[in-house]
Amino acid sequence: MPACPALSFPLPSCHKTRAIPCSMKRKPFFQDRLLFIGSILAFTALVFDFGFRNNYWHQFITDTFYLAYGLLFFVRIRHIISSLPAPSRTWQASRYIILAAAGSLVVLALLNLLEYSFFRKEFVRPTAGLVLLLAALDISARVYAIERQTLHPALAFVLSFFLLVCMGTMLLLLPLATPAGISFVDALFTATSAVCVTGLVVLDTGREFTLFGQFIILLLIQLGALGMLTFTNLFGLFFQGYGSYRNRLMLKDMINANDIGDTFKTLVKIVTFTFVIEALGAVCIYYCLSPGAGGQGGRVFFAIFHAISAFGNAGFSTLSNSLYEEGFRYNYSLHMVIAVLIILGGIGYSVFINYYSYLKTILRAQYQRLFKRGRDIIYRKPVITTNTRIVLITSLALLLAGTAAFYVLEYDNTLAGHSGWGKLATAFFGSVTTRTAGFNTVDTAALALPTLMVYFLLMWVGASPGSTGGGIKTTTFALTLMNIYRQILGQDRIVFGWKQIPAQALQRATAVILLSILGIGGAIFMVIFFDGHLGLMPIAFECISAYSTVGLSMGITASLSAPSKLALVMAMFVGRVSFLTLLTGIARQFAPRRHNPLRYPEEDILIN
Repeated sequence: MPACPALSFPLPSCHKTRAIPCSMKRKPFFQDRLLFIGSILAFTALVFDFGFRNNYWHQFITDTFYLAYGLLFFVRIRHIISSLPAPSRTWQASRYIILAAAGSLVVLALLNLLEYSFFRKEFVRPTAGLVLLLAALDISARVYAIERQTLHPALAFVLSFFLLVCMGTMLLLLPLATPAGISFVDALFTATSAVCVTGLVVLDTGREFTLFGQFIILLLIQLGALGMLTFTNLFGLFFQGYGSYRNRLMLKDMINANDIGDTFKTLVKIVTFTFVIEALGAVCIYYCLSPGAGGQGGRVFFAIFHAISAFGNAGFSTLSNSLYEEGFRYNYSLHMVIAVLIILGGIGYSVFINYYSYLKTILRAQYQRLFKRGRDIIYRKPVITTNTRIVLITSLALLLAGTAAFYVLEYDNTLAGHSGWGKLATAFFGSVTTRTAGFNTVDTAALALPTLMVYFLLMWVGASPGSTGGGIKTTTFALTLMNIYRQILGQDRIVFGWKQIPAQALQRATAVILLSILGIGGAIFMVIFFDGHLGLMPIAFECISAYSTVGLSMGITASLSAPSKLALVMAMFVGRVSFLTLLTGIARQFAPRRHNPLRYPEEDILIN
C-alpha cells in the first residue's frame, strides 16, 4: 500500500492518488498569503495617499503599488477560477466580474502613472476606488471563515463594531480629514456616533471636516448601518460558496433568514434593497434642492450624504443646524423625502423580505392561473408573519400618536412660524426623527417640557428589530403592553392574530427593558457627576438620545468634558450592539451554556 508522507497511516491500495510535488502544494498558500499582505498594504497606501499631503514622488510610489496590487489580484483570481471543480463552475460568471475589475485596475493604474497630472486633480481617482474595492473583497473573504473561529456569534458581532470604531477613529485623526486637526476624544466620539448611527456631534460636520473627512464619516455610517459582518459574510459567501452547515446555521440566525439555504439570497436582498432605496432617496433629495445649495461637496454629495444618513437613521448632516438651517427650514418636500427614508430604514429588513416573498407568491400564482391552465398548479398561500404585523401596527401607532402630540403641544411654540400644511409636515417629521434618526427641523432646546417627555418615550422605544435604528425596539414595547393587558385580564398566555407568543420572547423583552434602564441610568449618573452644571433635563435628553442612537440634542454636546464624552461613547456603543447581546456574547464565550435535563419543583414568589 502506498504511504502518505504527511500522515502516519497508509492509504488503501484502491485509493488512487496523484503525486504532487511539495513546491506545488505550497504555491497556492504562498499566493494567498502574499495577496493578503498586499491587501493590508493596499489599505495602508490608500490612507497614505488621501490622508497625508504628498508630493509628486510619494504619489508616484503609491500609484506604482496600485499597479502591482492589481496585477497580483488579477493573477490570483485567475488561478482560483482555473482551479474550480466542475460542480462549482456556476460561480465562474460572477467571479469573472472581479477578474474584469482587477484588469480594469491594471489599465487605470497604467493611465494614472502616464497621466498623473490629470488624475491628481480628482478627489477620488478610479484607481484608488478599485483598490479599495478589491482589498475589501479579499479581506472580507478571509474574515468570513466562521467555521474555524472560536468566538461566540454575539461576541463576534460586538467586536466587529468595536474594530470599525477603532478604524474610524484612526482615519479621522489623519491630517487631511480636518482642516485644523482633531483631538483623540473628539475623533473617537465622532467615529462612534457614525458607526453606531447616532448623530451626536461635537464638531460641525460641514465646516470642521474636509470633504475627505466627510467621506470617512459617510463610509462609517454605511458600514455601521448595515453592519460590517453583513458585507464580510456576503463577500465570503461570494468567494467560498455556501460553506459548512454550522456556518450557514449561524448566518441564518444572524440575518433572520427563512431557512439555511436562503442565507446568501437574503444577504443579497438586504444589500440590494439598501443601495436601491438610498439611490432613489439621493435623486429625490437632489431635485428638492436649489441649484446653489449643497455646501463644499455640491448638490450631488449633499444628496448622497443625507440619503445614506437618513436611511441609516444616523442623523448626520453637513448643515450646521441640520435641517433647521436657514434655506432648509421650510423645504417641506426635502423633509418628507428624508422622513420616508428614515421610516424605510427603521422598519426592519425582515418586514421588507416578508412582503417581498408575499408579493412574489401572489404574482407567481396569478401567472400560473393565466398561462398554465389545465396543468398541475402548485399554490402556496402567502403569509404575513406575526412579527411583521406587530412591527407595522406599533410603528404606525407611534407615528400617529407622536405627530398628534407634537402638533397640539407645539402649535403656538416651535410651530408658530409655519403655515397650516407646514405645521402638520413639521409635526410629522418631529415624530419620525425621534425614532432614532436625529435630524431636526425645529430648535430642540426651545421645545416645551411636555413635548420633551413625549420625545423621551419615542426615543426610548426607537425603531424596529433588524433595522438600522436603535432603542428597545417596537416589538419589545408591543410585547410589554400585551403582557400588561394579559395580566389585567388574568390570561395565562399572549395571543396575537391567532398566534401564541412564546414565553422566551417575553423574557427577552423584559431583559431588554431592564438593561436599557440600567444603561441610560448609568450614563446619566456619569454625565451628571462630571458636568452636572449643564442641568438634569439636557443631560437626561442627551443620554437617552445616545443610548437609543437618536442623535437629537438640546445643544450641550460640544460643551461636555472629555469624561462625559467617553461616557456617551459607551452609551452609544452599548445601545447600538444591544446591552443584552453584549452580555450574552461575553457570558457564552467564557461560560458556554450546558444542557441540564433536571427539573426542579416550583415555588411561587409574591409580586405586588
